[in-house]
Amino acid sequence: MTVLEKDSDNRNNARLDLSLEISLPEQNGKTINISASGVYFEVITNDIDEFAIGTTLPIKIAAATTTPGFEEKNIRLSGNGCIVRSDIKEVTSRGSRLCIALKFRDALSIVPNDI
Repeated sequence: MTVLEKDSDNRNNARLDLSLEISLPEQNGKTINISASGVYFEVITNDIDEFAIGTTLPIKIAAATTTPGFEEKNIRLSGNGCIVRSDIKEVTSRGSRLCIALKFRDALSIVPNDI
């Protein structure tokens, strides 16, 4: 599902509601939505300070591409982003469930998936 982001938040890019695996240093999570300019994702952590606003994080997102007539291909998107919003959604026995909005510093790179 595509959600256009030219709204009260002044977003300029289409947002895709996709649940993809996202890898962070020593942490994994799931995307909630993604656009050309950023990603909104969920993570469970015991160290919420790692996700403070203004923190720059390297990320990798696992995705699959599909083109009619061709085989599905697994890829990884890699890059860096700056945290612009961090919300605690729930505190569980495994840690705090956070939703993080990350603005990409540059366009993500496509890295061949070796999995």
